[in-house]
Amino acid sequence: MAETELQDDLISALYHEMFPMLLAYARSALGEGGIAEEAVQETFCVACRRERELANSPNPRGWLVNTLKNVIRQLRRTQEREAALLAELTAHEDGEPISPQSGSNPDLLYGDLRRDRDYLLLKRLALDQYTMAELAAELGISVEACKKRVQRARKRLQRRLKQNL
Repeated sequence: MAETELQDDLISALYHEMFPMLLAYARSALGEGGIAEEAVQETFCVACRRERELANSPNPRGWLVNTLKNVIRQLRRTQEREAALLAELTAHEDGEPISPQSGSNPDLLYGDLRRDRDYLLLKRLALDQYTMAELAAELGISVEACKKRVQRARKRLQRRLKQNL
């Protein structure tokens, strides 16, 4: 049997054996939402990308648990950045944030926005640290047109978020 097939068999066996335990761990860390399952799936995606490293590990189960911990840590950082972005985007004119509950999970509160064009546009600027020129080039428009689009997106997103409160 080829090395790749052995590694695939190892990942498959680990998936069937470890998925329930890893999911329970992720749920305890992230809550019952679908994000816990996404974390475990991402863990196995990492395992597939780094299958040789996993196969050469003296403790493949521990390797998976540590990878899940790293995925959870990254998800939390992303949630914090998204929460900060949402607080900034939904602030009243006087700067007072609109916040339905402190400590709320933005994925649960605003999960439907993750595919919204306006949200993605603003996310590029705030979280991905794009400059207006880089964003304009990506969109294939002038910098001035991009600024106007961002301004409109911010207003539409603020209205939408205020309606959801």
